[in-house]
Amino acid sequence: MKMPDHSDLRFKGRTYARMLQHMKALDENSLGPLRKSYCLSLNLLLRREAREFASELRGSIKVTQTTAAWLDEQDSGLDQQPPTSSIVSEAYAKMLRIFVPLLVDESSFFASFMCFDVKPLAPQLVGDDDYDEDDISLDAVHTKATPRSPAELEALNHSLQELLDGIQEDFYVIVDWAHRVDPWSCIPMQGVTALYFSSTHKDDAAEFVRRLLDNLQTRIQELSPVCH
Repeated sequence: MKMPDHSDLRFKGRTYARMLQHMKALDENSLGPLRKSYCLSLNLLLRREAREFASELRGSIKVTQTTAAWLDEQDSGLDQQPPTSSIVSEAYAKMLRIFVPLLVDESSFFASFMCFDVKPLAPQLVGDDDYDEDDISLDAVHTKATPRSPAELEALNHSLQELLDGIQEDFYVIVDWAHRVDPWSCIPMQGVTALYFSSTHKDDAAEFVRRLLDNLQTRIQELSPVCH
C-alpha cells in the first residue's frame, strides 16, 4: 500500500510543456479546453486510486468488535479486551500520509504544466549556450514565474476543483468507518488532520486540499463524542 506512482505520466506530459507555453503566448484562452480535458481524465484516475486504497485499507484491519459492543459486554460482566482507537485512527493517518502529498504534488504539477504561473516564453538567441530545445523539464521551460493575478488564481482554483472533486468521499468513508469502530478515534484523527492542514498553507495550488482537510475536520468534530 504505497503512494500511486504517476512519474511516467508526468514525464510524458512534459514533452508538451514548451508547446503549451507557445500556445499561451499566442492566445491566453487556448489552454482552456486542454486544462479541462486534463482535469477530467486525471480525476477519474485519482478517484479510482483513492477508492481502491480506502477499500484495501479497511480490509487490512481486522476489527473484532466495536466500542459499543465492548461496553455492553462490560455491563454483562464479560471480561473482554477493548478495541483500541489507535488502530483505526492510524488507518486514517495512513490515508492522509499517502494521498495528501500526492494531491498537493498533482495540483502543483498541473498549475505549472498548464502555465498558470509563468509569463510567455522569452525569445531565444541563436547560439545561446543556456538554451536546449530538447530539455523537457518544467524548470527549463518555466523560468519566468510571476505572482498569480486574482483572475488567474480564480481560474486555477476552478480547475483544481475539477481535478480533485469527488475524492473527498473516500476520505469520508474512512472517517465514518473509524467512528463506527471506536467513536473515541475522532480525537487522534482531529490532531493528525490539523497537522496536515498547517503543512499546506503556503501553497496556492493546495487550496482544494486545504478545503478537503477543513471539511474532514468538520466531519470528525460532528462525529466526536466530546462534541455531544
